[in-house]
This record gives sequence, structure tokens and C-alpha cells, in this order.
Amino acid sequence: MYNYPLTTNATFLRPDLLDEIRQFGREFADENLTVTVRENGMLRSEVTVRGRTFVRTASVPTGGELNVKRLTKRFVKHSLYLALSETSGIALPWGSLTGIRPTKLAYAYLRDGGSEDGIAGYLTDTFGVRRDRAETISRIIGVQRRALSVNIDGAVNLYVHIPFCDGRCNYCSFPSADISGKGADKLLAEYTDALVCEILRVKEFIRSRGERILSVYVGGGTPSVLGESELGAVLDAIDMHGVEFTFEAGRADSLSPRKTELMKNGGVTRVCVNPQTLNDGTLSRIGRRHTAADFYESFETVRNAGFEVNTDIIAGLDGESLEDFARTADGIAALRPDNVTVHTLSRKRASLLADSELSCPDIERMIEYAFGRFADYEPYYLYRQKNMVGNLENVGFCLDGRECLNNITVMEELVPVYACGAGSISKRVGKVIARYASPKDIGMYITELDERTDKKLAFLAGE
Repeated sequence: MYNYPLTTNATFLRPDLLDEIRQFGREFADENLTVTVRENGMLRSEVTVRGRTFVRTASVPTGGELNVKRLTKRFVKHSLYLALSETSGIALPWGSLTGIRPTKLAYAYLRDGGSEDGIAGYLTDTFGVRRDRAETISRIIGVQRRALSVNIDGAVNLYVHIPFCDGRCNYCSFPSADISGKGADKLLAEYTDALVCEILRVKEFIRSRGERILSVYVGGGTPSVLGESELGAVLDAIDMHGVEFTFEAGRADSLSPRKTELMKNGGVTRVCVNPQTLNDGTLSRIGRRHTAADFYESFETVRNAGFEVNTDIIAGLDGESLEDFARTADGIAALRPDNVTVHTLSRKRASLLADSELSCPDIERMIEYAFGRFADYEPYYLYRQKNMVGNLENVGFCLDGRECLNNITVMEELVPVYACGAGSISKRVGKVIARYASPKDIGMYITELDERTDKKLAFLAGE
């Protein structure tokens, strides 16, 4: 969105340094910045901005090459952040952290001998994370460690992707196809046939390796746009009972009593009904074809069927004020869902907002309001993305004991993900995280299914 002229001799750090500058938005647009890194017995950074040079020194990192690069990057990025913060008078909530899951840093701190009580101080002292955000991470780690008392050895998560929506929200970047036009029924049927074959092959692969499924997650897109016959076929192929089983019914206009019954009989335990906002004017602006009243009706249908319920809301949507967001948060809090995910709007490359400049003067007050409104919930996972309004975060809240294991284990990359469907991404975990992406093109996914599945299973086997 802006031009950031940067001169640096640390060329391998250039993308990371640009990310740091972008956190300040237009504040340093078109300004010549210089970052110089020297090593002569000490590690030294020199940041020149607006005619002033800021100098910091530290001991030269030791250890393997990767560790040296990691610690050098951390030092230089934080040096740049401190210089920009002092120059502008702006202290960002997450300090010098960019595009990273802060919980990963907390877990690394614990592995190095730190204590839960020391997490907040470590994040504040090392990265400039504001104390309230640092304490949130400390709380999240405590909740996650209690939730992960279950045995995850030999466990995998099964993800099933349904890349279809009846219309496209302007903020969405997930791989999905609009099925509001002609030919949708035929495409859904063909896709379902291919998906069922892939699910059955992946499940046989899991059995052959002596692994077990920890959780199932059916996401999209909007999985509930499937017709009843297609939905039944997918659930029959998954055929999992007695495990955490999440199904995204994100758009309230895509549910029906019969689909809810199929999900219940199919082993689903947790359903996401996501309004994003309870303001009808906003729903129309962002491209959703339902009303707040439709959401309330779907929510009650799902709850009355005995599912755990998650709702997602977004802070910073186009044209919304603090009062608009508060109305949504109040409405959701009154329903007492088991989980609430509070997202901060992000400008994603594949979304309709990709070329837009996002601005919301009240964004931080919105997030603070959400934390207060859901104060009797526990924050249990958190992640950040680039180009978020206000450089804030997405936080999952839960009632006591209602944590979603899938969200925790996926966010913290604790178990492999075996993913089925067009645009899905499978993941191997270990010392190195490796990913295998299935084709986003639905026609290619269908016609090349056997060949692609062979390659994916070989990848998951580590071949």
C-alpha cells in the first residue's frame, strides 16, 4: 500500500524489516530508513530515521547456524522497532512481533527452563509486548497445558475441506467457489464423489500406520451449503464417533433441520454458526445473504440439537462503529455459546479487500470491549496475521472446559493434519514443519485425484 525506502546491509533480513516498518502504517511511508548490522566482537545495530541514528549492541549469538540467524533477526527487528516507536511516539500492542504466533515464543521460553509465571515478563522485556497482551498469552498457555493432558502420541487431525459458498464475503481469502449460479448441483455431486474416495483412502492410510484420529474438522468455504444427499455421503465416509468433531455452518442461511439431524447422527459434536456481525446493514455490505434474525434462528436450532456451539465475530468491519461492534458482542454474550472467536479484520491477498486501505479508529477499543464482555470466558488460543487492522490479534474464548482441541493442536502445530479436499493443506509436524497443498482448482482436483492422493500419502509417510 505504501512505499518504504529501506537501505540495509543485512539483505537476508530485508523482508522482516519491511514487515516491521509496515506495522506503523503510513507513519514512515516514503521516508528513507537505514538499518546497518555490524559484528566485531559484539553484535551492533544502527538504525537511522529522520536524521537520527539509534545504536544497540548485544553479545554475538552462539549455537548452530539457524539459531544464530534467528537470534540475530530478533535483535535487529527489535532494534528497528524501538527506533520507530521512539521516533513516532507509537507503542504497538505486540511490540516488535510480526506475523508470528506469540504462544510459540512462550513455549520456547518454557522449554529453555522458564516458568509460566515468567512468560508475561519475558515477552514484555524481550519483544516490547504490552503487558496486557503478554498476560493474555500467559493465561492461554495455562489453559492449553490443562487441555492437553490428553495423550496425543500417535494422534492426527483429519481435516475435510468443502470449497463452496453461496456468495463471497469481501474479507474472505479461503479457497472457495461461488455456487449461486447454474450448474452448481452437478459440480457439488462430482466433488462429493471425489472427496468421499479421498477420505476413505486417507482413513485406510491412518489405520495402516496404527495412528488414531484425535479430532475431525469440516471447514470451507461453507460446508453446510452441501445438499442433504452430499452432506450425508461425506459424513458417512468420515464415520467418526466419540471424538471431537467440528462442522462449520458459517452462514446461517445454509442450515436446515434435516442437515442438523444428519450432522448429529454423523458424529458431529461441535458446530460453528458464525454471524461475524449482528448488524443487518453490515451483513449486506460485506456480502452475506442472511440477517441477524436468521443467525439467531440457526443458533437455536444447533443448540437445541445438543451440539457445542462456536460463534465468530469480526472487529473492524467496513463502516462499523464501536457501538455497532458492542451490539454484536452483547448479543453473542447473551447467548452463552461454548466458544467465541473474536477476529480482527485483516487485509488478505486473496480477498476482495486486497487492494483496500483498512482503517478503523476504534479497533483497539473494540477488542478491549470484547475482552471485557467475555471476561468470564477463558482465552485459549491466539494468532496474528499480517495486515491486521491495528496490528492486533484473533482470540478464541471458551467456557471452562470447552476448549476445542483441534484449534489448539493446529495452532500450536502439535500433531499432523491429514487434509482432504480441493485447496486443503496437509501438514507433517516435528523438528521441521512440512506442508502439502492439494490443488485449489476443483476440476483439477477431481480429474487428478488418484495421482495427487498417491503423492500426498507418500508425503505424509515421510517418503
